[in-house]
Amino acid sequence: MASLLPKTTPLTRQQAAHLLRRTTFGPSRQQVDALTGLSVEEALGELLQASITPPDPPIRPGQTNSWVVDFSNPYSSSQIGVLKLYLRRWWTGQMLHCDTILEKMVLFLHSHFTVKDSKVDFTTLLYHQNELFRRYALGNFKQLTKKICTDPAMSYFLDNYANTAEQPNENLGRELLELYTIGKGAQVGLGDYTTYTDNDILEASKVLTGHVIGEIANNNLDPQTGLLITRVVPELHDSSDKVFSNRFQNTVIQGRSDKLGVIQELDDLLDMIFAQEATAKNIVRKLYRYFCYYKIDDNIEQNIIQPLTQTFINQDFELLPVLQQLLGSIHFYDEDDTLESNNTIGAIVKSPIDVVIGTARFFGWTMPDMMTQTTDFYEVGEFLTGFASTSGMQLFNPPGTAGWPAFHQAPHFQRNWLSSSTLVNRYYASKIVFIDGIPLPGGGVQRVDPVAWVDDPNHISDAFDANTIVQEMTDYMFPSGANEERRNTLKQYLVETLEDVYWTEAWASYKGGGTDETVRVRLAALFNAILQSPEYQLG
Repeated sequence: MASLLPKTTPLTRQQAAHLLRRTTFGPSRQQVDALTGLSVEEALGELLQASITPPDPPIRPGQTNSWVVDFSNPYSSSQIGVLKLYLRRWWTGQMLHCDTILEKMVLFLHSHFTVKDSKVDFTTLLYHQNELFRRYALGNFKQLTKKICTDPAMSYFLDNYANTAEQPNENLGRELLELYTIGKGAQVGLGDYTTYTDNDILEASKVLTGHVIGEIANNNLDPQTGLLITRVVPELHDSSDKVFSNRFQNTVIQGRSDKLGVIQELDDLLDMIFAQEATAKNIVRKLYRYFCYYKIDDNIEQNIIQPLTQTFINQDFELLPVLQQLLGSIHFYDEDDTLESNNTIGAIVKSPIDVVIGTARFFGWTMPDMMTQTTDFYEVGEFLTGFASTSGMQLFNPPGTAGWPAFHQAPHFQRNWLSSSTLVNRYYASKIVFIDGIPLPGGGVQRVDPVAWVDDPNHISDAFDANTIVQEMTDYMFPSGANEERRNTLKQYLVETLEDVYWTEAWASYKGGGTDETVRVRLAALFNAILQSPEYQLG
């Protein structure tokens, strides 16, 4: 039976790697070793952190102190196409250098509260929303939902800036219920979806009238976050009472006609929505699928989802306690396994971002400094985002309003990442990006040097032994390691059909002053085989 009982034994190497793969975009061997042997409480104490200092915003190449985001003129669409590309590349830099759960949660929120840059023409709005997610990544989900309702990027994306009493627009009201909070239940009647009705969408949309996009940045900053928000125009607000269905206990939200009243109506709407247990349960299910496993059967529903839902409600919709309970449970580490229980280790297909950022992190990549090597910084970012895009995951531009299908769409969920074309892109890019390398405008090439990497005892304990190389690489790069037969197959890239001593002598020749030609070719083939293996696509 699945259980949320706390894990009390120290983390094994495999469990430490599992925790790091799910909470970050992938660990190095050193990071796995650092967590191995710790208690779950100690490990989560390091991982479940959010920096109080926001990262520097993206800077424009060749223009000292000229930011991609325009704080004085946030609604400028000048050079929007180029600036969007810089913003994507900048975010991959944050992912690459983040050793906590922070950026993994920012991506979760980005896919949950989806905004597409193919419609939003203002890079500054996209940046401010991304920063909003960073501020609330481990914070209060209900408060974040309110911020999203007044977020200019969301308002622009779902046309809520044009939602007025005279010309109502239901886009935000619909997505607020269907996607962002309570979720769409099974249809039981005409316009009745168990959790809400079509009329509830209409009434929620009336509450959301009168929030417009402003033109002057300084007049539209949230005093709590310092980020851009919409501007309330009471004259455009529907001041009538809003009457909801029995799905919300026939709640009536009193209409108001002044600025504070319009804001109070939004608070009343969210209080009503979050008072329904289905809202907390919908968010908990999404968190479970993102961090744990896509399949939720009766066993998981009763023994994992329901208790986590109660924690979420009891903690006033704070995200951190839910994550602590889930990631600290024996269920997360497969220690509650029965025939009826799901396995979690190695059970999720990695997203394209997890593949490309995780590979870079495992091999110790660092992005060039954005301030002093700006062009090189964006060149590396271009290859990382380009790999993700061709594999089906373009940042700031999910395919639909609900985000990437792998995170929400039954019955396949994370299997949606894989198709004949995306799989080819995964395999092709792993060689192009990490083995062949990225030529940098400032000179040099950013790549994995397999010879230097294996020669470092922090990576491989005995580089003279082909078995050790394969054993340690698969131990740390495959979620469940590899059995002897699989390791022997991979070892052939080092020794072919010869005895193991062939590799030992080749390595000894190189270390004795010979060329690295033979060992380099062999290692490049092994690295490429591992990066393209089915096991490496799982996390």
